[in-house]
Amino acid sequence: MPAWPLALACWLLPTLLVIGCFMLSVHLDLIEGCFPFTDGCTSISRACRKEPVIHLFRSVMLPTATLLAVQWLVVGSWLRQLGEGGRSRMWIVFLGVTGALFAILYGVFLGTDGPAYNLMRRYGVTVYFGFTALGELLLSARLWKLSAPLRDRIGTGLAGGMVAMAAGMLGLGLANVWFANYLDNDVAENVIEWWFALLMHGYFGLLAVAWYRWGLQIEARSPA
Repeated sequence: MPAWPLALACWLLPTLLVIGCFMLSVHLDLIEGCFPFTDGCTSISRACRKEPVIHLFRSVMLPTATLLAVQWLVVGSWLRQLGEGGRSRMWIVFLGVTGALFAILYGVFLGTDGPAYNLMRRYGVTVYFGFTALGELLLSARLWKLSAPLRDRIGTGLAGGMVAMAAGMLGLGLANVWFANYLDNDVAENVIEWWFALLMHGYFGLLAVAWYRWGLQIEARSPA
């Protein structure tokens, strides 16, 4: 089967899920209504953690995290086809799969109370965002360094777009560190979080186009 629908699902499912949970929370008067990408009235976690919205979030996010892990394993196989070295390829896959596993941790403990639960939820979202974005950054760098014929097969413009999105996430991450440590501005941090998530998941949409152009296939093998 073609691989591009997997990457497409990894873009659309978490993106539509978060937006849907936000709209449902506003409809149920659980949070105030606003445009979070500019107003920063709420964080993603706050928009998704109250009942009954949390049940929708978990029912979609947990299987989505599994798809994310599978996607990064496919990324590893694709990089092998591209002739990428073992160490670089293994780091990219490790970061992506680890981020996906921590997304499961985040989904499980979102909405729970207590210091231990808050710690696990915070580590879950931090590692999920951080490791996934770092994996995307490294993947973009490897794709940009491909030989011209291989990069042209994907599309030089598309490879450049993936680099730009990864660089944008890096810039947002650095800005978030500044606001968190020096200005303590929750509104700015919320705005950054929404845009970061949009770019991080949107990256998989570009990956879907790259896989479509490459003609990458997933082969399912039964055990011998």
